[in-house]
Parts: sequence; structure tokens; C-alpha cells
Amino acid sequence: MHIPSDPELLKTQLGIELRRLREEAGFTALEACAAINAHTPKLSKLENGNQTADPEDIRKLAEFYRATPEQRDYLVALAEAQPKRRRRRKAAERDAVPDWFRRFLALEWDATEIRTYQVESVHGLLQTEAYARSNILAWEPEADPRLIDKQVETRLGRQTVLKRNGRPSLRFDMLLNEAVLRRVQGSKAIMREQLQHLVTASNRPNITIRVLPFSVPDRITMPSAFSLFRLQEQNFSTVYLEDLFGATYLKEPEEFTQYSVVYGRLRDAALDPEASRKLLAKVAESYK
Repeated sequence: MHIPSDPELLKTQLGIELRRLREEAGFTALEACAAINAHTPKLSKLENGNQTADPEDIRKLAEFYRATPEQRDYLVALAEAQPKRRRRRKAAERDAVPDWFRRFLALEWDATEIRTYQVESVHGLLQTEAYARSNILAWEPEADPRLIDKQVETRLGRQTVLKRNGRPSLRFDMLLNEAVLRRVQGSKAIMREQLQHLVTASNRPNITIRVLPFSVPDRITMPSAFSLFRLQEQNFSTVYLEDLFGATYLKEPEEFTQYSVVYGRLRDAALDPEASRKLLAKVAESYK
């Protein structure tokens, strides 16, 4: 099992996982505190990634939340990996599959803002079931159907973050290269359904979709996708990059700022949300 080496991201990851488990189990912070004989401020600091965790406390909380043995062992391992002394942060953190995706899900779960630029595919938070299945099968055509079903279920399950209540809502801003609209994923029918889904989703108040058309002259070129995460309660921001070997998280303020500037320039070159909605609808109709 790969454990993050960066102390800041490690504590953030642990805090996100603890909060998610508590909320899914339906316990209040006060009830969770009773399980470890602690006061609410301590739990708040743990969940916000602002306090080093005691491995035994984490074990008790995981058992109280009825976590699976695998989840419990992973959380305890995170707690045990926390350094006794503060170490210099690295500019990037690389994960190995499958743990990198576990951490991605945790960040996505607690994010208050995600800005994403997509070059090849629709972001997973706005994929239809058929599009998601086709996308996964394209990568793993020989995989057991049960595995594919599980991956599709996980991808669709992630979309609940767009409708969460009782916590800061997620602001999702997606910038699509026009290639995403034109590249057929699965079939024309699947593409038609997917683009119509984007048209509908773009009308929701917390979702903004813009298309960067081929026709825009002299725009900057960004060959790969990237996502900008903000976690308001943790006061944490990171750039997420994905490749064949896993994921890289860029957390230094200068790195986040540079990617934010690039995103802003791409967004300024894109169609506005209404014009993007019309283009999505037009291309959807062309898939007959």
C-alpha cells in the first residue's frame, strides 16, 4: 500500500476520509467524539487536516463508523505515517494505482470548487452511464464485466457531490476542447445522449460549461487535461494531473497560480456558457 510522503496532503487526506465515513455512517461530531473521549475541537481539527492523528484514535473511529477492515487499515496506516517532525514539503506527489484514485475521490468529495480543462473526454462528474461504460471498456476491453460494472458504479456515484446538501456546495466549472464533442466515444447514439446531458447539466446553478472551439485563432495550446481543486474548510488548493502511471498533485502556491492563469486564458478564449450550450445542442443533433 502506497502512503503519501507529504505531511500536509497526508493529513488532508486522512481528514477527508474521516469526515466522509462519519457522514455516511450518520453520526454527529459529538457522537464521534464520545467514541474517542475527545472534545469537538479535536475532531474538527482532525477532519480539517489541522492536527496530527493518534493511530489508536483513528482505529477507534474507523470501527465506530463501521468501516471495512481495508478502510480501517488504510486510515491507521495514514495516521502511523505522519512524521514526528515537520518536513520540507515536496512540490509534487506521485501516487501508484490504485491508491492514487482513492485519494482523488477523497479530494473530490470535499472540494468546494473544481475547475477542469478536458482535452479528450467529458469529466467523470458529468458522464452518462453509457459514455462512462464505453470510456472504461476502451481502456480495459478484456476486463471482467463485474469489474467494469463496479468501475461504472463508482464513477456515477461520484456525481452525488454535485447535489450534496448541508455543507458548502461544489462549484464545478468545466472547459471542454471542441475535440471532446467531435471525438466519437462508443457510438453516435451515446454521444448524442452525452451531449444532451451536458446541455441539461449546464442549466444547474453550480455548474458552468464552456466550449473552446477549433475556430478561435492564436489561443494558447494546452495538450493535456488538468483540474484545479479548492477545499475551503481545509484552506487547501492543488492542481491535479493524471497520466498512465498515476497522478501528480501540485500544491505550491506558485504552481496553483500558474495553472489558474492558464485556465483563465483558455476560459477567456472559449465561448460563453449560453453559446457553449447552443453548440453542444447543435453537435448533439448531428449524431443521428
